[in-house]
Amino acid sequence: MVDAAGCSGGGGVGRRRDGVRARRDRALLAAHAFGLDSADSESIGTPLLDNMLGLAALALLIPVTLGVARVVQRRPAGTLHSVAGRFRWPWFAVCLGLAFVTAFLVMAALVLLYDGAADVRVTIDPWRLIGIVVVLAVLVPLQAAGEEYATRGFLLQTFGAYHRWVGILGSALAFTLMHGIGTWSGFLALFVGATIWALLVIRTGGLEVSIAAHAAMNLLAFIATAASGGLDVADDTTAADAPIGATLIMLGGDITYAAGVLLVLRLVSHRRPRWARRTAPSASSPTPVTPSFATPPASPRTRDGFQGTLPVDPDGLEWPARRRPTDVEPDQRKRGRN
Repeated sequence: MVDAAGCSGGGGVGRRRDGVRARRDRALLAAHAFGLDSADSESIGTPLLDNMLGLAALALLIPVTLGVARVVQRRPAGTLHSVAGRFRWPWFAVCLGLAFVTAFLVMAALVLLYDGAADVRVTIDPWRLIGIVVVLAVLVPLQAAGEEYATRGFLLQTFGAYHRWVGILGSALAFTLMHGIGTWSGFLALFVGATIWALLVIRTGGLEVSIAAHAAMNLLAFIATAASGGLDVADDTTAADAPIGATLIMLGGDITYAAGVLLVLRLVSHRRPRWARRTAPSASSPTPVTPSFATPPASPRTRDGFQGTLPVDPDGLEWPARRRPTDVEPDQRKRGRN
């Protein structure tokens, strides 16, 4: 009688453990689809510690690339940020909002495809999860920015100095190889997505658009993985190993995000929002160039004859304004009085 009860209880515990493992595996699948590498092949400590140290290591690419641009290439480090020579925080905030909306849609699609809303739950201690989320909120954006400065910042501009498509495809290939070879579908999806992000960087003239997308998607994926205990499991698969269904969803997210960014650019070209700074044109300002996807930002000139610096600056567009009496020059006022 006792043995039978014990066997029944053990079977219930086993089923619950299997359910937890299943949810954890599905969370890891979603993380891999977003381009996360849960653990290295060589462990330093616990898998959670290895993940945090890996994020911090990738964040070091930010000062490294800025230092190389300034010391080795002898150009202002700010040219890696954008065509404005600085990081355009208002424009970044707009892109981040679009990126989080897209990331939520992608995560929802992945959950519905591979899991089911009824099975989504937190399997670790809630207070421990809060602590992990706080650390992730600091490290993940820095990790994403580090990869962006290295690939779609430094490599895109360096290779783009030879030819615009050398920079686009070269930086996309480097970003894809950072996640391994994996399956053909995962590798191809990563490469296409990286190409889309490179085109957005060129179109907007800065890294804000890709950093926002990368940070939002990685942060949500890391939080979902941590909630199910996935960060406590050693695993070395990456986005290149994701199944074809997940890669198609991710590509749909990249296209949706790109369409949103282009729509915002079109809207601000007709009506200035509050976050877009008004700049008065001057006689010394260069002649505006038609916006295009032609060349990487901040490279002096490509060898195929195209100018490297794009005029597309959503945070500093020139907006027509009515002239007021105070806008008249002092010399003109004197002539009017005479």
